[in-house]
Amino acid sequence: LLARSITLGILVFLAARPVWVSVDREENRRGIVLLCDKSESMALPEDGVTRYAQLLKLVGEKLAPALNREHIKIEPFLFGRDAESTNAEALAKAKPDAAGTDLGAAIARALAATVEPPLAVIALTDGVANANAQNSAALAGLLENGVPFIGIGFGRDSEISSISLRNVSAPDTASPKQNFRVSAQMQAVATGEIPACDLLLLRDGKIAQTRKMAATRGSRLWTESFVVNEEAEGAHTYTVQLQPPASDAIKCANKSGTAQVRITKESEMRILFVQGQLTWDFKFIGRALAGDPSLKVTGLSRTSTKSFFRQNVEGPGELAEGFPTSLDQLRPYRVIVVSSLKASDLTAAQQELVARFCRELGGGVLLAGGPATFDGSWQGSKLEQLLPVTFDSSRGVLGLDKPFHVRLTDDAFRSPIFQIGDEAANRGAWDKLPAFAQYGRVLEAKAGAVVWARHPADDGPKGKRILMAAQRYGAGLAAVICIESFWRWRLAKDANTQQFDRFWQQLFRYLGQSGRENVSLYFSDEELRLHSDVHLVIERQPEADASLAQAANYKVVVTDPAGKTVLEQKAELLPSRPLRLAFRAETPGVYLAMVQNATGAQVASRTVDLEDVNVEIEKTARDMENLRQWASLTHGFAWRAEDCRSGEELLRQIKQTIELAQATRRRVVPAGMSAWVMLALLLALASEWMLRRRWELR
Repeated sequence: LLARSITLGILVFLAARPVWVSVDREENRRGIVLLCDKSESMALPEDGVTRYAQLLKLVGEKLAPALNREHIKIEPFLFGRDAESTNAEALAKAKPDAAGTDLGAAIARALAATVEPPLAVIALTDGVANANAQNSAALAGLLENGVPFIGIGFGRDSEISSISLRNVSAPDTASPKQNFRVSAQMQAVATGEIPACDLLLLRDGKIAQTRKMAATRGSRLWTESFVVNEEAEGAHTYTVQLQPPASDAIKCANKSGTAQVRITKESEMRILFVQGQLTWDFKFIGRALAGDPSLKVTGLSRTSTKSFFRQNVEGPGELAEGFPTSLDQLRPYRVIVVSSLKASDLTAAQQELVARFCRELGGGVLLAGGPATFDGSWQGSKLEQLLPVTFDSSRGVLGLDKPFHVRLTDDAFRSPIFQIGDEAANRGAWDKLPAFAQYGRVLEAKAGAVVWARHPADDGPKGKRILMAAQRYGAGLAAVICIESFWRWRLAKDANTQQFDRFWQQLFRYLGQSGRENVSLYFSDEELRLHSDVHLVIERQPEADASLAQAANYKVVVTDPAGKTVLEQKAELLPSRPLRLAFRAETPGVYLAMVQNATGAQVASRTVDLEDVNVEIEKTARDMENLRQWASLTHGFAWRAEDCRSGEELLRQIKQTIELAQATRRRVVPAGMSAWVMLALLLALASEWMLRRRWELR
């Protein structure tokens, strides 16, 4: 009975999981981990001396001698994206050339490599970390072991001058003989001037265009674009290369980017031109589109209250009852043009159809004309909700408008719609437009709208009157042209009819291009990087008839620059239910993402160019805030390198930090799992077994 009681007591004691708590004395910890940053940003010169050279000087002249006098062992590590143990000789010979900085990974690696937890972790770095996956693990290790973090920051607190090409964008598809843009987003970081640079556009590896970028001053983000026009069908790779000035004072994080464009004849695009009366606009727009056989315009003109005049219809029943009364009747069209109509000419149900055509089918809507089109009766209507402007109840005094010339905004000149001539002469071509006499007055642009043109003189209640503007509405696009008799441009004395035609062709392609894919595919990451996960979003567009909203089977395939499949996944898509996927990008180059339907046909595709960007040069200013955060969370401290005036002062602060950590540091050891407890349990069990055997008990 006594042996059983002892055994039961030991088991209860173990079940309670008792612990011993003791103060961890300094004699148990004699080492200090010294993390030395060898990333490329530490090679940046400042006043003729690199940051890494400043690091070696501080270690050799101040820090190491002071720690050695106190007989504190130094365990040095070199770190960039990873950390490796080193020695004094290797530290002096190391080159700061690591392609990234992961301070958290360095701390975690150093703690794992030491036999006993160190007295402290001292990081000599510029503080700029561009990877943080192991920050949580590193912080947990410091806190669990009671190790303070001490940061010494090197470098300037301001950025070093740099110019970089962030990314290149272009449409996935374009039509033959139609202008499109290959655009490069540029970024300059500087306190002074960055000299002029050369920018090259390569088409399938051969130089196609060159440009000299003017010198720039200060930090800014801007876009440089090349206008491209291809004659024949086919796929082409466009690469933009930046050639920065040969100067050690100017750094460059990335010099090139690539986009792929497939030139293909689009299927027929039909345009419905609805007007309240017969006008010249329909005639001359029809002539402008005649040069592109894939663009076809159908006219519906109101001749009286109950009669209509149809032009270019494809069957006897098309538009026989006037403006469509169902969404199915609007499906054949990609763009609807409304001109010289009042709100009473379209019922509320018909206006709702136009809104659904734009919002759900991804169609384009254009309101064009002068005062007869931009009538105050549209205020508060459904049509006004989808347009980029609000209507003005004041029409002005008719007949008293002074002739004016259209003045495009910078947003218009950046759009491929308005590229009607060679780039050098494009602005001049728009300046030669004839004067127009009348225009429709609108009140103001809506939030998110892009204004393309304003009146040069008419100051309305909200600034210069808007003459052209556009905005997205649902899956489609809506635009306005408030100029009456815009067709007069084509008949002007010095007019270039090809420029007039090109403008209308490009405008209608722009309005009709959005949202017609049954499945949309896009990359959700704002910053796309190599050596990371790239996230895709695939979404099926809503059906006009909700009863057709059934799941459909698709397959998502992503290939890398070598054509190797990096993601292949079957997906069941419901309308308006986005699916999010991810793939790992390790190889620089162009990745192709495709969505295929159940028959294997491609229904959506996107390309993305992922270059091995030098992340070390993207941020070059010393990040003391990062070091202070690590220090504050672990009861350490962070100093600027220039504040370390002597080794004795630095050592005094380090010792105070270590003593404070020791006062609060406790070591928790399980009391039950010891050799003596296990021996007592074994003896109790053995005693009971021997007694039961001796007395022949069962």
